[in-house]
Amino acid sequence: METLEPWLPPEAPDLAVLAMAAADAAGTASLRAWPERRKGGLGFGDLPPFLCWRGQVGDAWHLILLQPRELGALVPGARMAPLPSGWLADLDLQALAGPLARHPDFPGGTSVHVVHVPGGPAVAVRTLGSPAPELVLATLLRLSPVADWRPII
Repeated sequence: METLEPWLPPEAPDLAVLAMAAADAAGTASLRAWPERRKGGLGFGDLPPFLCWRGQVGDAWHLILLQPRELGALVPGARMAPLPSGWLADLDLQALAGPLARHPDFPGGTSVHVVHVPGGPAVAVRTLGSPAPELVLATLLRLSPVADWRPII
């Protein structure tokens, strides 16, 4: 692993523009939601802002998105309500990850990993692109005192 650091998309390019380009490339006629800069994180739809970390394994970029509330943290200004049940399964991964995969901060594109921590050391991940479990684990170890993370099967 060459790098692992927090990431917040810069104001330019506009994520809405990247979302429309990703939708056009995928042949999607309309979008209900797309990623946006929101309150110190990355917003999407009705979910609270995600914390974003980026890492590189060899020449491949990876973006790891986590809900801070599940790790016992808060993003300033984020709502205090619990996350909706089944939010990870219901997430429109293509609409969230497609624009991020095109972001110029990631030359050659990026894989996007959305992490759900339902409780204890259990973790579920949905990925658009190439898996990188070692990078997801390294991110969790940086953000939490839990040392024995394990995937939900």
